[in-house]
Amino acid sequence: MGKLVVLTLLGAVLALIGERLVAFRQRTNASRAVEPVDLPNCHLIEGLENGSEDIDILPNGLAFISSGLKYPGMPNFASDEPGQIFLMDLNEQNPRVQALNISDGFDKASFNPHGISTFIDKDHTVYLYVVNHPHMKSTVEKFKFEEQQRSLVHLKTIKHELLTSVNDIVVLGPEQFYATRDHYFTNFFLVLLEMIMDLRWTYVLFYSPKEVKVVAKGFSSANGITVSLDKKCFASRMFCLRSPK
Repeated sequence: MGKLVVLTLLGAVLALIGERLVAFRQRTNASRAVEPVDLPNCHLIEGLENGSEDIDILPNGLAFISSGLKYPGMPNFASDEPGQIFLMDLNEQNPRVQALNISDGFDKASFNPHGISTFIDKDHTVYLYVVNHPHMKSTVEKFKFEEQQRSLVHLKTIKHELLTSVNDIVVLGPEQFYATRDHYFTNFFLVLLEMIMDLRWTYVLFYSPKEVKVVAKGFSSANGITVSLDKKCFASRMFCLRSPK
């Protein structure tokens, strides 16, 4: 009788895992055939051989690009090189990228940039906020953009217990932003289990110097995020919610 119970439980577990694997493949379109598409107006931007994770474009056409992300389970094209922030002028006929110098005092060797977002102050100063994963942790780095010098001045590192496994960020004001957590677990094998089992344990949080709180939760993997022009509604993937007051 005991063996029968064990075999029954084992069969149920294997059936659940099999069903979850099939559902996971369907969610990720793993079996979809990708057809080639001819895009005559597209051309390769050289200098981003280590990949480009995120882009944020200023009203004047200057674009910031984060590159060189090292993430568990993802291909790594330059394991010995730190990540970089590139600048590209979209007003040029043939845009090229330029790596931005980062001020001394910042740990550039462990720079591992992910999502980025800009904020323009009343005096037209441009601030760049970068999700960083030094040593596979999560922080948000605040930089000031020096346009003439084509450089970034590091101002502050933001840490909080809720800023874990951060994916993307969208800035609303001085040190005020929304951020997404893409995985509940940090261990690679537990992350795989989380994805296969479709555990909806990730969230979107709001950060400010006065308060940090979860504003939306119940997602299988909260990823990219943006905000409406009036800053009253934020959106990540397929949801849109009113900003908290």
